[in-house]
Amino acid sequence: MTNLELQAYRRFLMLKVSEASEYIGKTDIQTWYDWEQGIVPVPEFVSSAMQNLKKVRNEKINIIIGSINDRVGSNTIRYFMTYAEFHKVNPNLDVIQWRLHQSIATELYFRGLEKLC
Repeated sequence: MTNLELQAYRRFLMLKVSEASEYIGKTDIQTWYDWEQGIVPVPEFVSSAMQNLKKVRNEKINIIIGSINDRVGSNTIRYFMTYAEFHKVNPNLDVIQWRLHQSIATELYFRGLEKLC
């Protein structure tokens, strides 16, 4: 994965550098910046983790899209403005799962498939 691809993945998944460095890179913010700036090559474990998150995201989107026609009522997906709000509803999920959810909700909204609530 190139430095530009890493930055694109992070933004696509709506991760802050601080979140990506802590939860994915298991490193400090400066090291993550060095990867994104191409100063240091992106480690394989980081590349794999980002690609896996994208895969999980796509799978979840496909499941939601597949279930839309079976729903009764309006199609809404909850958009949590903070991790604290998300954590109250999903106490076993971490910041990465929150950001993944936000990324999915945003895409479904912009596709016109879900309303945000």
